[in-house]
Amino acid sequence: MLSISTQIILAQTPLGTTCGAVKTFFKENECCAPNQLGKELPMADGICPSVDLQISYPAKVGIYTPCPSEEVYYEFLDDNPVAPGYKGCVAEAGFDPCGWSDYYSYDAASGCSTDASLTTAIQTIRGGSPTMSADMLRLTGEDFLPTITFPMMPMSYPNVGSNPDDSEMQDLTVTWHKFIGYMGSGLDLSDFEGYPTYGAEQGMVLSVATKVLEMARTTCNRNFYAFLEAPAYGYDWTQAVAWVDSRASSFYEDESCSCFAAGTCKSAGIVTISQRGWAPEMLPAMPFAEADNGMMYQPNSTDANSPWFQTNVIPGNPIGRFGPCHTPRERCLCDGVYWYPGFVAPDHTLSDIKCYSWAFSITKIYSARMRAGIMFVMDTPDAASAARSMVGGALSIANGLYSHMQIQGQMQLMNKIMEKPFSDATSWLHAMAMAQYEKWDVMYDAFSTCQAAGIARITPEQPKYFGAYIFSYLLPDYQGLAVNVGGSSSDFFLAVVGYNHFNYNWGWRGEDPMNYGNGIDPSKVTVQDFTRTHLFRGLVAYQEEARRMKLVCGDLDARATPSTLTVNEWVALRQADRRRRRRLEDGPISHHARALEVQEVAPRMKLINALKFAMETDPHRKLEWEYGMPRDMADVQ
Repeated sequence: MLSISTQIILAQTPLGTTCGAVKTFFKENECCAPNQLGKELPMADGICPSVDLQISYPAKVGIYTPCPSEEVYYEFLDDNPVAPGYKGCVAEAGFDPCGWSDYYSYDAASGCSTDASLTTAIQTIRGGSPTMSADMLRLTGEDFLPTITFPMMPMSYPNVGSNPDDSEMQDLTVTWHKFIGYMGSGLDLSDFEGYPTYGAEQGMVLSVATKVLEMARTTCNRNFYAFLEAPAYGYDWTQAVAWVDSRASSFYEDESCSCFAAGTCKSAGIVTISQRGWAPEMLPAMPFAEADNGMMYQPNSTDANSPWFQTNVIPGNPIGRFGPCHTPRERCLCDGVYWYPGFVAPDHTLSDIKCYSWAFSITKIYSARMRAGIMFVMDTPDAASAARSMVGGALSIANGLYSHMQIQGQMQLMNKIMEKPFSDATSWLHAMAMAQYEKWDVMYDAFSTCQAAGIARITPEQPKYFGAYIFSYLLPDYQGLAVNVGGSSSDFFLAVVGYNHFNYNWGWRGEDPMNYGNGIDPSKVTVQDFTRTHLFRGLVAYQEEARRMKLVCGDLDARATPSTLTVNEWVALRQADRRRRRRLEDGPISHHARALEVQEVAPRMKLINALKFAMETDPHRKLEWEYGMPRDMADVQ
């Protein structure tokens, strides 16, 4: 017999019903009896489960998934030409049928094939897409991950965009202020205006465009310079210039400008942005650049005619640097994509760093299931005018108007996270910090073994727990041996450890790694000696990597997988390659011929495994850009 209160609820809510009706709602799913995983849908006083549960259970996510870590259940359409009617586990990254792509391959005719396992696969850890649902379920103690609910309605586009004073935009701005304060940040954004973005990447390109447009409107300069502490993350400068050019009619024009005589001061196509990578070891010395007035300026100049600005990821990428810009605040564009407790040490305060602009995103603390964020720009007349011009174009109907789902969804997610205080160990951001620290711990331990062996180390620039990435390099005895193995992959980690990481060769932004310092041998080191390891996969992937690292660094004749080399074999192969004096421009040799060369230094390796090694380390493998990389190769030289 249902209680009076329950009967009243049932009369008002069709889904508030008995177990039998809930079973009907969930169709074939058993909601009240334990399912195949031994889990039971929680019922409260006979009332239908929560909306979150109603979303998660039929989708088979959370504890209701039949899939292992880093995989999710999905059903492709029957008439999907690539994966017709496939139903089952897919990779969280890429939705590849069968599961994580390092372990399985799929063919529409024959189905799934198992190619490798956790301990034998060449593991891919390159970009920064979170695949850590299982870890977050474990650490939050929840049955499912947060969801957003959104009623679809026939209505107009939201007014959010280039007007930071719009009422709905103010809701987003206020929510972000609360969210930043919720996590213990001391960041003061009271003198900033907020603009919606599709994530921190777009926010940073918009920030660059905003600052460059402001300078083009107030000075004769048309050639601008981005100061970056190398190695550094970069942005799509080409896109930023395109947005600036769209407002060329508003550029500054005066007889004192070099463009005046030619009548091109207000012309599109003359604005440029050049990168200037600069190793911290070189400071306090700084580079010079010439302004339109013929004067030479450094990035720290306060002169209004300086052509410099700086982009600063805080904490940094690829190194978790945490500090202010070297430029004046008015020229300091800050990327806050990692401005979260999980990317700094537990005793570190997210202090107030003064910047011209900030770009934030929910992507790195949740996922890209919904890409959204905000850009804050200093509320000064010139900055505000430039920002409104840039955002208006970037969020135009041709480029992608902002939707109600983007603005309401990110607010709903932030508010849901804030329902628990950050001090609660099961709160989302606290749990995510613990997830990151776990991965740091296992990798830090592994690097300690490799450093003690004189092979590789984490850069001393990077304190433990700082950043979403680990930046490491080979130690002097091994520097200069690593070569191009294609795809911008780290030679040592791919060839010996069996993990495919970026070597981040583009991150020097014109700086020479010989200037990096920190114990490297400038006479030997090359861009191939460095490795960037992102920390967004599930813990199990890093536990396996740590196991392999300790194995091969602890015994230089130990092999991590059947198709990788031992440390000693890798050294011998690279030395043999030097003797052969093979160069990339000589053209490729066949994989079979290369496999035979590999077997000369690794005679116990089977030919099939030597062939796999030859294919995995083919220097002609296509370069795989990560999201956010510039479109033009020239932009990363």
